[in-house]
Amino acid sequence: MKAFAIPAILAAAFGVAVAPVAVAIYRDAFPADPARRAALAACAQDAGFNRLIAADRARCYAQALSPAAPPPPPVPRRLQIV
Repeated sequence: MKAFAIPAILAAAFGVAVAPVAVAIYRDAFPADPARRAALAACAQDAGFNRLIAADRARCYAQALSPAAPPPPPVPRRLQIV
């Protein structure tokens, strides 16, 4: 019976120790925020993208969620080339 109890206790301790990390990785890889979810879905089309790697997610968010550059100011009429 000890042969079963000790591995069972070790497995339970390992599960308790790893569970918070696994939950955090899952939440980051599958976010509830619709904008982040859409960004990850778009980046998933790339074969080299892995949503479980934090650096890949950060690069994806930087590309997809960065605000668009404002349009350049209009050229004054007198400076336009006719």
